[in-house]
Amino acid sequence: MKFFNSVFLVFSFFVCLSFLVSSCSDPNAITESEFDMKAWKIDRNGCESVRTGMLEDLEKIKPKLEGLDEIDLRKILGKPDFAELYSRNQKFYTYYIDASEKCENSNSEKVKNGERRLVQIRFDAINAVNEIVVIREERNKK
Repeated sequence: MKFFNSVFLVFSFFVCLSFLVSSCSDPNAITESEFDMKAWKIDRNGCESVRTGMLEDLEKIKPKLEGLDEIDLRKILGKPDFAELYSRNQKFYTYYIDASEKCENSNSEKVKNGERRLVQIRFDAINAVNEIVVIREERNKK
């Protein structure tokens, strides 16, 4: 009878532990198979042109990014290439898809013609992501 009680106690402990672990994991967490966070972060200002091939993956995870706070977003996308504080405590993060002016290859014909794309992320007053858009920058267009 003691053997049965100790086996039951150990089994109960592992069942409780598995429930605890599964309840702590975030079902909306972004995995490396969904989005290569390391590659995105390494391609600062879009200089290496890695982000151009990641745009489709970014579109797929967009619903998971909305509502995240600034810290959680930085864990996924890294430090923004450009950040801007706007009125009413709104904040904008910009990540370049195509090479920015800070890159050595920024003299490419695409960039000169104003065809540079970027991702702009808007935070609301409570510091949560509420809008993610891919836009075409209109600067330097001739």
